[in-house]
Amino acid sequence: MKTRKLAGLAAWAALPVSMFAFSTGPPLQRTGAPADGGLDCSACHRGNPTNDPRGKLTVLARDYRPGVKQIVRVMLEHTEANRWGFQITVRLAGNESQGAGRFAVSEESGLQLRTAAGAEFVNHTQPSTFLGQRGSAFWDIEWTPPADLRGEVVFYAAGNAANFSGNNQGDYIYTTTTRIKAESCNLADRPVITGIVNAASFVSTAFAPNTLITIGGRGFQPPGSNLAVEGYDLIDRRFPNSFGCVAVEVGGRRAPLSFVGPSQINAQIPTLNNATNVPVRVIVNPGTANERASDPVNINVTDYSPAFFRLLPTPCIVALNQDGSLSGDPSLFTSLPVKGARVGEVVSMFATGLGFTEPIWQAGEIATTRTPLRRRPEVSVEFNGVRLPDESVTYAGLAPNLVTGVYQINIRIPANARTNQHNEVRIRAGNTLSPENTTLLVIP
Repeated sequence: MKTRKLAGLAAWAALPVSMFAFSTGPPLQRTGAPADGGLDCSACHRGNPTNDPRGKLTVLARDYRPGVKQIVRVMLEHTEANRWGFQITVRLAGNESQGAGRFAVSEESGLQLRTAAGAEFVNHTQPSTFLGQRGSAFWDIEWTPPADLRGEVVFYAAGNAANFSGNNQGDYIYTTTTRIKAESCNLADRPVITGIVNAASFVSTAFAPNTLITIGGRGFQPPGSNLAVEGYDLIDRRFPNSFGCVAVEVGGRRAPLSFVGPSQINAQIPTLNNATNVPVRVIVNPGTANERASDPVNINVTDYSPAFFRLLPTPCIVALNQDGSLSGDPSLFTSLPVKGARVGEVVSMFATGLGFTEPIWQAGEIATTRTPLRRRPEVSVEFNGVRLPDESVTYAGLAPNLVTGVYQINIRIPANARTNQHNEVRIRAGNTLSPENTTLLVIP
């Protein structure tokens, strides 16, 4: 939305309070939600009792299916009003200090989306106040609920049925709450696993604890339903163990999930100790009367299963150059801004399957700090088939602020690197060498 530049603060100071509120939207946390102190628009707009019987505020929302978008309608009515405003938020009924799902607004809607204290708020701005419209007004807002079952959620809303008098007197303030629940999980098909591979290499071999994996099969979701974990799906900074009415068990333990589609699940091997051969099962409608589990597929668990992530479909390793730019070969990408790594500079590469760290982080957690590998001497980097000196590997451990299955390896590009060419880089962890054809383009 375009805004006008004003000469100075004095230009704003000359505007009535009500004009300011209608042009920029109300202050945050004015929906009446108890977790926000119970404040609503009556803190500023006075002269009439809240919830005057000649009008009403309604939030229309249906019971949600995890991860499936719906339109939430906020409707405000009053016989005398001729300008309209509102604010809405949504919270988990079991923990109202935490937001539930995610709103989305378009620029054309004239609505404003803001966040505060871990929750989202949507409200009017001047273009969406329906000046001169009498009787009622409504606003439609896209809302995506959490992609796992979180129980009931509560919408809190406040509305201002205003008289456009140029001040904050005589307006009618309304508040309301609407509580909805999750639809029951009712996936009809019994899931079938057809393959399990390393999520970086797509190779089906052994898997180290905390390795990121991809499970292929069918019956995981209805056709066309693809659910990816968003920030609001995390619980205490952990990826969910049940998502989109689906769970995965590895060796009898629930695995963290990041994506569920009809034929694909992205998951993480749990932090298993002393495991060797373990069964993997996909479970739909977990914990319900119509729970269905796939036949088990056994996998081998080992100390290491190293693999670099690549910028598919190229051999370029997912890596950051020393200046923070994305490393890669510009000739292979038409829209992605990449550039080669320079000799002598440090490059940060990303991988999975490097096993335990010290201290140990559990699968599904977000690593908040750099955490080195537990048995660092067992892990080395080979550059064009030659092991790099230990001092050239400046860090090997968890990637900060990412899920614990993502590891970061920093190397200094050696002086003998082949410039203006792809150089093969591989990880040796214990007796296991990461798959070939993973490269860095090096420039002088």
